[in-house]
Amino acid sequence: MFGRPSRVLPLAVAVGALLASCSAPTAESGGLATSQQVATTLPELFVDIELEEFPDPDVDRVTIAPLPPSLRPDATEVIPTLTGWDAFDDHLQRTVIGGGSNALSVAVSVDGEIVHRAAMGLRSSASFEGAETQDRFRIASISKTITAIVALQLVEDGVVGLNEPVGATIAEGLDVANPRPGTTDVTVRQLLTHTSGFSKYENLFFGGQVGSCREAAAVGFSSSLRGTPGGSFQYSNMNYCVLGLLIEQLTEMPYEEAVYEHLLTPLGISGMRLAATVDPGPDEIEHVTTPGRNYMEALGAAGGWIATPADIVTIVDSLDPETSGWKPLSQETVGLMKTSANTPQTPDRGYGMGLILYGNGNSGHTGTIESTHAMVLDRADNVTWAVTVSGGYPSDTPRLAGIIDKALIAGGFLSG
Repeated sequence: MFGRPSRVLPLAVAVGALLASCSAPTAESGGLATSQQVATTLPELFVDIELEEFPDPDVDRVTIAPLPPSLRPDATEVIPTLTGWDAFDDHLQRTVIGGGSNALSVAVSVDGEIVHRAAMGLRSSASFEGAETQDRFRIASISKTITAIVALQLVEDGVVGLNEPVGATIAEGLDVANPRPGTTDVTVRQLLTHTSGFSKYENLFFGGQVGSCREAAAVGFSSSLRGTPGGSFQYSNMNYCVLGLLIEQLTEMPYEEAVYEHLLTPLGISGMRLAATVDPGPDEIEHVTTPGRNYMEALGAAGGWIATPADIVTIVDSLDPETSGWKPLSQETVGLMKTSANTPQTPDRGYGMGLILYGNGNSGHTGTIESTHAMVLDRADNVTWAVTVSGGYPSDTPRLAGIIDKALIAGGFLSG
């Protein structure tokens, strides 16, 4: 529900119609009751989740040119006092776009109803076309939440057991004649919780060594495990790449098609897709792409989706029993998603099944690929937000979470 139609909000700089049409935030808004601030600092445990997607910091990257100074908000300019969503959007415009990123999109819901959507910056550095709320961004590892939901649906339907060893079946489907010891013993639970023992394989996914998730998984089953299946937590894209292949085997349809049938179509979502590393579609925001890499194809079910923040919020809100609409999973299964699998176990904090647990009833996921950052947070106070950024600022998702909190404070929705 939106209280107002799409409109151009006040900006921190006055550069005429060019800026108004190219880099101004566009937004649709409703109401949000004031609530108490919930800390969104990522636990130290998950620093490696962010760094995991930057395997080689010394590699030169092709960067999207930042907005020229004439199009960038002036942080020193005095503007009239803003309130509500105007203040929220202005803070994001000044901080993220003003910090040098090219585009940002955000969606906020309350009790399962989206009350605000906004987009700002440019869709492409080659044009002055402004970003819009329907534009799609890479969501990177938030893709794991999607894959986890569909895999757990198959568990609920009795198609596969949560503790059932599935490695042998997958290895056979990959034509791996001699899978390494332990790989055939991995279970659905272990894949979901990153306790399978698979190594991280950063260079495999991000160094252009394989062209698909299937090829990556074949390497995984042909290589020694780093740990014992069912042992310690080790975040790895391999786990969710393998889950995507399992979904294909069990549903007898391509992974993307299975996700639509089991999750997206019932939620009324269209337009999401597994995207290519290069040659973005007309509805896709331009992203940094290092020549010679094909990580989007290699990641697949582990990180290859593009979506709008509203899509992400809709998916995450469907797990909440207090929201209306179709539910993909029982609350018992959602409870498993929100139970930490880390050892030693810390209640309400850690990694569950496709969800990061931030403590105090807050959960979500992050995603980072090159200079693209995404995050979704389902707060304990029934507020859910998702944000996607293309560009170099902020440098990581913990800082991005802090910026969203400050924007909510600026709008008067959180206490400072």
